[in-house]
Amino acid sequence: MPAARGHALMVGGTGMLSAAADALAADGWRVSHIARRAAAFAEGREGQAGFDADYHDEAAFRRALDAALAWGGAAELGIAWFRTLKLETPRLMAQALGAPGRPARLFQVVGSRTAHPDHPDRLPRAAAVAEGLPDCRLRQVVLGFRVEPAGARANTNEEISAGVLEAIAADRPLTIVGQVDPWPLDR
Repeated sequence: MPAARGHALMVGGTGMLSAAADALAADGWRVSHIARRAAAFAEGREGQAGFDADYHDEAAFRRALDAALAWGGAAELGIAWFRTLKLETPRLMAQALGAPGRPARLFQVVGSRTAHPDHPDRLPRAAAVAEGLPDCRLRQVVLGFRVEPAGARANTNEEISAGVLEAIAADRPLTIVGQVDPWPLDR
């Protein structure tokens, strides 16, 4: 059994990031999930726990966040896939990470349109989720696309999980999984 690594708090870990969640748990992280069906997902997965909440419901998300932190302790690592950042819950997650003198890293997973070359304001706007939070070190992971002879395609769940794990290991401010340039819709 691997040595204990700490608490990783995930939003979006029950779907396209499930392989990343399993890999983190296998590496010794206590992995907590917040999602609509997180408890069912985590059932039987060693080192993982699920707390049911829809992130569109701020009160339910707060309760799930409190329960996840009670279960796993202070979260040193956050991985968040929110389909929209026009809610308060992404900020709530960023605020919950780390502790005074022990900052945590938040890997904010965003779609390729956030890095569209014609909209350079989108990534900085998305980064505002951690603005002014001294205990939260934001890292952004852009889910780009793959260009193949038949055309552009989205990343597979396996490619997404591998890209997020690589981003965690490299600890860069920005990681692009696949590519975002040239933008395929511009051709």
